[in-house]
Amino acid sequence: MTELDYFFDPKSIAIIGASDRLKFGYTTTKYLLESDFNAFAVNPRKEELFGHHTYKTINDIPEDIELAILIVRNEYALQAVKNCVEKGVKGIIIESAGFAETGVKELIDIQNEIVKICKDANVRVIGPNCVGITNFNNNFTTTEIDFTKTYKGGISIIAQSGVLGNMYIDWGSSQMMGFSKAITLGNKIDVDEVDMLEYLENDPDTKVIAMYLEGTKRGKELFNILKKMTKPVIILKNGRSDTGSNAVRSHTGSMAGNDRIYDALFDQNPVIFRVNNFYEMFNIAQVFSMQELPKGKNVAIITSSGSLGIMTCDLMEKYGLSLAKLDPKTIDAIKAIIPSYVSIGGTIDLGPSMFETITPTLEAIALDENVDCILLIIAIPSLPLENLKITMAPYFRRLKKISANYNKTCVICVFGSRWVFEFLNKAANKHNLPLMIRIKHAIKAFKMMNDFREYKEKKGFL
Repeated sequence: MTELDYFFDPKSIAIIGASDRLKFGYTTTKYLLESDFNAFAVNPRKEELFGHHTYKTINDIPEDIELAILIVRNEYALQAVKNCVEKGVKGIIIESAGFAETGVKELIDIQNEIVKICKDANVRVIGPNCVGITNFNNNFTTTEIDFTKTYKGGISIIAQSGVLGNMYIDWGSSQMMGFSKAITLGNKIDVDEVDMLEYLENDPDTKVIAMYLEGTKRGKELFNILKKMTKPVIILKNGRSDTGSNAVRSHTGSMAGNDRIYDALFDQNPVIFRVNNFYEMFNIAQVFSMQELPKGKNVAIITSSGSLGIMTCDLMEKYGLSLAKLDPKTIDAIKAIIPSYVSIGGTIDLGPSMFETITPTLEAIALDENVDCILLIIAIPSLPLENLKITMAPYFRRLKKISANYNKTCVICVFGSRWVFEFLNKAANKHNLPLMIRIKHAIKAFKMMNDFREYKEKKGFL
């Protein structure tokens, strides 16, 4: 057991402020009490919740408690923390809001007293003003998560914002992205991004870390831990403007700091990749989690739309990637199977013949040593897919084998309706292939993965 494991796989749990009313905390209470986790409800006004005995305080629980979850109103939080320390808990997650982020002296003082009490007792704290932890590997959560609608995978999330952390999971799950851990930190009175980066670096289930950061109180420590990371960290840092920095202070009580300092910090760490929005963050993280690192920066583009292929070439040049120069044998092999009207210049534009020619085209590309990455761009209306009952499973199955057997980093981009995306994504997910609608994100993923490979080779990690 490593430090902080009790936040992700607690042996015993107390839910302080447990409730059966339809309000904040209801879902957490119901889920944990009805789960296989050893959970106890604390509510002085209730005798029973969801068929389980309720305790007036945590000290009334007859067993040792490893983790306490506080979902009480802020005026009750201090006494609840004192009770937790007296009980001898190892960790506390304070989901309650209304502390230093308000700017009110009385509430700032309460937060500071909680900090002192827990530090003196060596009790670790996540929050306040957060929704805590989700571990997708054992289905433990302190927030509103429906595990029947989520997917296990290699992406772990660190989010300073609570609600946004939940929305990351909600949106990512709708895209069939696979998660390992999700952590929301809130005001960070104790456990912060430095602690969680260190934890996830040593977590065997985490392949890539996606982090939403508003500000840090430990810049030097953050710099040092980032230098030691061997896993890619994709960061969305907000508070770039003066207005945004002021909003950060009122949101989680953090100082956003000068954005140029963060840029310098990230630029000095080759494992760090800064992105502009959360769609970009998760699309790129998905590629890192599903695909092996490319051998180089040469990308073969197979598309059903020549226009999209040309646009992609422009993007590749912008990000320092190269259009793969196919071996003459590869070109001859493809020409032998495609109709005369199909274009094979720089890109491989299969046009309306894609479904007839994609498999042998992929076979030819797989053998070409000049190809490091494959970008498959599918532009198709929903009607032929529905009417002809076309399935993409055989094509994606072959693409997955090519990716694994020939070390080609593969991404699929879809240009079409929402129905088309969801239809194709089901087949792609089945074969563990990243599929997205934004070509720019695919190109940036290839770029970042190639940079990361070069760094790992330089450091001797590969």
